[in-house]
Amino acid sequence: MIGGPLFGYIIQKFGLRYALFICYISTLLSGIGLFFSFDYYSLLLSRIPALFMHGQQAHQTLLSALTSPGKERTSAFGRMGLTFGVGFIFVPIFSIISTKLFGLTAPFIVSALLALVPCFVLETFIDRSSYEHEINDDEKKNEQKINWTNIIKTLRRPGVLNILMKKNGPIIPFLFVIAVLNLYIIEKFQASNTEDQIMQVFIGVFIMFSNGFGVIWLRKKFDEQSLLIIGSISFAIGYLLFTLIFFNFWMLIVIMPFLSLGMSVVATCSDSLLTSLVDESEQGVVLGTATSLNSLVRTFSPLFAGSLLQSYGFQSITLFGVFGSIFSIVMMWIFPVDESLIKKHKSE
Repeated sequence: MIGGPLFGYIIQKFGLRYALFICYISTLLSGIGLFFSFDYYSLLLSRIPALFMHGQQAHQTLLSALTSPGKERTSAFGRMGLTFGVGFIFVPIFSIISTKLFGLTAPFIVSALLALVPCFVLETFIDRSSYEHEINDDEKKNEQKINWTNIIKTLRRPGVLNILMKKNGPIIPFLFVIAVLNLYIIEKFQASNTEDQIMQVFIGVFIMFSNGFGVIWLRKKFDEQSLLIIGSISFAIGYLLFTLIFFNFWMLIVIMPFLSLGMSVVATCSDSLLTSLVDESEQGVVLGTATSLNSLVRTFSPLFAGSLLQSYGFQSITLFGVFGSIFSIVMMWIFPVDESLIKKHKSE
């Protein structure tokens, strides 16, 4: 929650390349710290590097620097989301194999070693001049310092709060659902650990196809604002199915594709629009603020979602999702973002 705007400050102050290496090295240090943790306090210390582990924010900023707003950027964000789905599939596999071969703490070292791979890729295959340029004297004079005043100023740019509200209408309930879903299916359906892992793989496959193929194909047919409506409708269908037919564990196979598509489309298109509504120097800040908002929701979602689950049942959370999705759809129809605000070309 704190790290998002802070990481945006690092991007703006020291450059994207420096921030990317900080992200990778922080991931490495976190894995090593977890490996050597021996009590509660050492475990807490190992979490400090997580303050700078903002891979999604960093790479979305990188893609924003490499692409033009619109179709190219949205498709690039979708392909990046493909790796998120791949992670759902391969992370459990790496974890199981390394645990069987080297013990329970082996996945921590594996994660640390994997963090070295992007360092090599960034240094070897991505030309620095393609995403960073020299700042002239006029740009230095006009460059804004990162503080709460300028963060608020960035958020008040035309269209930014509009997109943030439309994005979070369906996504906040989704974070609530995810916070208690495992607990609910274990208590309701007596699901085993194996079934839970199988479902994680299925979710990974759904997200992978939604990001890697669904978003890219849909972007060829529709613009970003139309896609936000489509994504919110997909969310609404998923939440409605959760409310009406979720009486068997395996119904998740029917329900999750709609939620996965909604999440992929809404998150990808809204982030693409956010970077198109602000100056290039503010892209890290606006993405960091959006990330921090989601982190804030994730922090408190177990508390709120758990209370709703205990007091009113799981369907109260999914109904919240239905209304949140409908709210976003209505907002998109009544208050569309002016197309003239969307920057059509990236800065050279």
